[in-house]
This record gives sequence, C-alpha cells and structure tokens, in this order.
Amino acid sequence: MAGDPTFAHRRDQIRQRGIYTAAIIAVVVVVLRMVPLTSGLFFFALIENFAHDFAYEHTAPDPSPDIVIVAIDDVSLQPQHLGRFPWPRRVYADLLAKLPDARVVALDVLLSEPDERDPASDAALARAVREHGKVVLAAYKAEKVELSGDEASLDWSYPPPAGRLGLTAIQSANFLVPIAEFASGAAGIGYVDIVPDADGVYRRVDPVRGGYDGKLYPHFSTAISRAATGADPASIVSGLPDRRIQIDEATCPLDDQGAMLITYTGPTGTITRVPFWQVLDGQIDASVFRDKIVIVGATAPGLYDIRPSPYRSSGRHFLGVETNANIVDTLLRTGARTNASFSYGWGAVALLLGLAIGWLSWSYGEVTGPVIAVLVVAVVAVPAFFVAFHYMYTITPYGALLLCGAIPLAVAIPERLGGDKRIVQSQFSAYVSPDVLHELANDPELVAQGVRREVTFLFSDVRGSTALSENIAPEVWVAQLNEYLGQMSEAVFEYDGYLDKFMGDGIMAIWNAFGNQPDHADLAARAALEMLDRLEILNRAWETMENRTPFRIGVAIHTGEAIIGNVGSEERMQYTAIGDTVNTAARIEGMTKVYGVQLLVSETAHGKLSPGIVALEDIGEAEVRGRAQGVRVFARPDEYADVRQDEGEMRNNS
Repeated sequence: MAGDPTFAHRRDQIRQRGIYTAAIIAVVVVVLRMVPLTSGLFFFALIENFAHDFAYEHTAPDPSPDIVIVAIDDVSLQPQHLGRFPWPRRVYADLLAKLPDARVVALDVLLSEPDERDPASDAALARAVREHGKVVLAAYKAEKVELSGDEASLDWSYPPPAGRLGLTAIQSANFLVPIAEFASGAAGIGYVDIVPDADGVYRRVDPVRGGYDGKLYPHFSTAISRAATGADPASIVSGLPDRRIQIDEATCPLDDQGAMLITYTGPTGTITRVPFWQVLDGQIDASVFRDKIVIVGATAPGLYDIRPSPYRSSGRHFLGVETNANIVDTLLRTGARTNASFSYGWGAVALLLGLAIGWLSWSYGEVTGPVIAVLVVAVVAVPAFFVAFHYMYTITPYGALLLCGAIPLAVAIPERLGGDKRIVQSQFSAYVSPDVLHELANDPELVAQGVRREVTFLFSDVRGSTALSENIAPEVWVAQLNEYLGQMSEAVFEYDGYLDKFMGDGIMAIWNAFGNQPDHADLAARAALEMLDRLEILNRAWETMENRTPFRIGVAIHTGEAIIGNVGSEERMQYTAIGDTVNTAARIEGMTKVYGVQLLVSETAHGKLSPGIVALEDIGEAEVRGRAQGVRVFARPDEYADVRQDEGEMRNNS
C-alpha cells in the first residue's frame, strides 16, 4: 500500500481547501480596499489611520526653520495687553510695522467686513498691507454669501492648465473674502477650509480647488508659499494633470481627488511660536522674523480654531494656525508623501502577501506552517506601512496589506493547530478506547500511511444466529444483538483494541494496528477472556427474561503480519488490515464450531503470550480452507476436555 488514502487524502483536502480559502479572502480584501466605493469601510480606515498616526507619533519632531507663528494667545487677550477679541484693525497694522524683514506675513483672521467701530483702523491696515507688500490674507467658506461689488469682482484665482485635473469642485462665490480695501494690496489670498477624515483628524488638504467657474483657487498655505517664493501661479498648477504640485524644490504628489497628504513636523508647539503682545511690545528680537514666513493666528482655546492632528499623546490637540504652518512647510521644505493607497501595484503586493501567507499556513506542518506564516506577517506585513512611510515616503493601503495576511492566518491557526488530531478523532473515536484515541491524536503519524506490521486479530461470531433470528421478532433480535455487541465492544476497548468492524453479529478487532502495542497478543487474549466473561453475565440475565435467548459464541486469536491502512474510495474508507493473516484468523474462528470450543488461539499468537495470561492446550494442527499449510491451534483445557469426553463417548457407543 503506497500510502494512507484516508488520512493523507483528507489532510490534503483540508490543506487545499485552506489555501483556496486564503486566496479567496486575499482577493476579496484587495478588491474591497481598491474599489473606491468600499475602500472607506471602517476596518480599513481604522487600521490605516492608526498606522498613519502611530508613525507620526514615533517620528522625531522636525521643526521648520523658516516659519514662525505669532500667536493670538490667552495672555494677549488679557485686558492689560490687547483685550477682548476681535481687535481693532490698527493692531494688525502695528504688527506689520514690527515685521518689515519677514519674507511673508499671513493673517489667518477674518477680515471680510469693515470695522464699523473704527473706519480709520481699516484704512491703517490697508495702508500697512500695501506698504509691506508681502501680506497674504485668508478667505473663508460660507453659505449664500452676498458680496459687494468690489469684493465680488475680486479675482484671486490661478489659471488652469490644460488636461484633466480631477480636483474637488467648489462654488467660489460662497467664499467670504477680505474687503477690497485690504485685498487690493495683498500679495495673495487663499481659502483656509480643510476637510478632516471620517474620524475628525486632519491628514490631508486640497492645495487648490477647481471652481464651478472654471478657475483654480489656492489654499491659504498655497498662497503663502507662492508669495514666499515669488513663483508664477501658472507654474504652480502646471503639474496638476500629472497629480502633483510643486512650488519650490519640494515635490508634493496629489491623489486622484487632488488632495495632498500633510507632512507634520511634530506635535503641537513644534513650530516656533511667539505671543502677539510680545511682538507689539518689542520684546521679541527682530532677527527672529528676518526672512521668515510669519503666520498670525489664534491659539487661545476660547477662539475655537482647533484642528485635531495625528498625535494621540497630546490628545490630538492642534491649532488651525499650526495646521496651516505645517502645510506651508510641506509645500516648501519636506514635500508630501505619495498616497499609494489606491495603487494597483501595492494592491498586487497585498494580494501576493495574502496568497503567500495562506500557502505557508497550510503547506507545512500543522505547527511549522502557522509559525512561519506568523513570522512573515510580523516581519513583512506589520512593518510594511512604516518602512514605506519612512524610507519610501509613501502611504500604502495598509488595511489590505495587514488584513490579507492576518485574516487567512487567523483562519488557519485554529484549523491547523490540532487539525491532524481532529482528523484522527473523527475517524477513530468510535473504534478505539479513549486512551488509544488520545495517543493517536497526540501522534497522528501513527495512522499517516499504510504499513506492514505484526498485529494480533480477534474474530468472534454468534453460534446459530441465523436460526435464532428466524424464530425471534426482528425488533427483539436487534435489541438483544445491540446489547451483546455493546458489551463485546467495551471488552475490546477495555484492553485498547481497535474495533475494526461489525459483520452482522460478528466482530473483528485488531491490536497493534498503530504500531504502539508491543504486548498486542496479551491484550487480545485478555479481551477475549473478558468477552466470554461478559457473555456469561449476559446469558444469566437473559435466562430470566421472556424475550431473550442465551448466546454461545466462538472467539479466535491469531498473530501475524498484515498491511494496515485506509482502504476504500474517496467517499467511503475504512482503516483496516488486509492480507493472509486476516483470512487465517477468520478461518480459525470458524474452527471453534468444529472443535466445539469458545476460544481458539493460533500457534503464532500462543507463542507471543506472556505466562499466566490464559491456560491453553495444544489440540493439534488444523486444516485451513484456502491454505496449503495447516495451522496449529490451542484451546482452553476445560473446554477441550469436554470435547474429548464427547468424542470418547461417541467411540464407545460405536
């Protein structure tokens, strides 16, 4: 027998099914992640946002050397300094006078209405904006904005390049822009609006947006960057058809919706920040602002300019002015990471990773395979995002990468660990004792393939069962037979035999079927004696019952070599023994009728018995049908004495 067609085949079937399942899981995960309609499913977003934020949390702060924030902080709002907000416009005019050497001054404050309390204050700020020449102002989105003629005619757009842009479309008429008096002297205007991710964290920005009027409108940070470098607006947006924006040396890739990932320099407070009131009071040295980009904005909690960041350790606390400063730093210094979360290449990597982990989980040993797969997940899948983040400056579809490995592994581990044990248990639980089953389950290789080994067989049969069954009602006969077979099975299991099969009212049992019973002949003999003892008890009980008839059985024990393994078809198999030894054992059982005894033991089995197991007497060589050579057999002396007495009486009578 080349191998075990059941155990090995079932194990191969389970493994193949596991590999196919892993492949299907990987394909489904990749498709769900790469299709825009399902890419934002919560489990993908949860994994990828966590990885993104974790990566920033464990990246050393990198403060921008070119940006300074002038903070409208709590102290500046105190009565002894500038008082309640909003301030008169001349306050900003005075600030600009303190920053003559700044490369750019960006006012992240709302200047969309005249100061009705102090019109002269507006004039002072307008004059200061013109004289400084490098002031960028902010526009804010609102609903149903009604602008005056001067503001309505204000054009702060960039010329669109030829080609498909794929930008977020906006209604430019809904922006609250600075009043014309300020805007006319500004070096740039940009919208400060930014859309957070579904979890409320700001991770990306639209550097420009396409208006329904066919024009392009810059973000506040884009306008700041253009003013700081003197770049031509047309050159800034020329790369939009190629999904990039470049203002200085830093390249910023855009995704298909025109969004750019923000490269954060660090948690709140990383970028240099000075209080507004100290700048006005001259307490900050002018060199701090020389040739720097100065962004003026609110940091006081009461002004509610909060934009949560990736940094969990600081409670995600981050300020709008800091977000704008980080976007400027991204555009001019660090560049943006490539958003490859919809890249087919990375999708293919995720798919191959899932297929590899599925194959590894199921193709090696039930422990080795999962262990190797776990190592691959730990060494390849888990760090993939962070390697790409730091060394490839890329954001990957981490949800697909991780789940393609983790889900097949999570499915495989409970199935693989103990899988061979479960196969053995399902196949042999009804045929062996719990002790033997436990041994087989702990060492499934005992039944892993067909082998030739020495075994001991026990065959038993009910004498005259045909006549009995004809004279007893079927239901009564089946009930009594089940009682009998139950007791005989327990006798086999008590001595750790393998109950091969029931043959009507006959039983075939094997010892050493798995190569783990060196005393197999002793165990078989003890089981045979136990069967006869149990039958005697049954018969005494049946004698008192009206619907029961006592049985007489014949039991044979024979030892020899046989081929052990699973035999049958893929649909139905039986772990059994085949060979001449099996046939001989069955024939010996038939001889119990000839000799009129209940137990016969072959010479080979007798030679394997330990002393004291059972007293046996040699009754000579018996002819075996189908064999040229006879078999010497042994019987219990008390039984054989009765046979000899009967034979003597027959001779005397003759």
